[in-house]
This record gives sequence, C-alpha cells and structure tokens, in this order.
Amino acid sequence: MIAYIKGGITFKNPAYLYVEAHGIGYHVNISLSTYAQVEKSEQVKLLTHLVVKEDSHTLYGFAEAEERTLF
Repeated sequence: MIAYIKGGITFKNPAYLYVEAHGIGYHVNISLSTYAQVEKSEQVKLLTHLVVKEDSHTLYGFAEAEERTLF
C-alpha cells in the first residue's frame, strides 16, 4: 500500500491531480473536499488508498485521515 504521496502539483481539476514525486507523475483521484483544500497549493501531501483490480490500479488521495477512513 502507498500510505501517502508528497510532491508538486503539475495539473489539477476538481476530480484529480497530477502529483510529481521524484520525477514520476502520479494521477491521483480526489474528492471536492480535498480539492478545496489544495486548490491554491503548488506542493501537496495526500494520504492515499490504492485500489488494485484485474484491469486497473487506481490511486485515491485525501487531505485528511478522517476522509480516507470513511472512504
């Protein structure tokens, strides 16, 4: 499991971010609540949850631990 991701935001919209960490760009799905907290930020640290399925690996990011727990 990936516990968190920390790095620069290279693209953002209300549904997802691109976070660059050590030269790798990660597509991180986010909620509107998380977007509101990082909307004006250039750097971010998000708690994450990785969902692995047969046909995809999807990374979700959360600004707060409570939101990740609820997810």
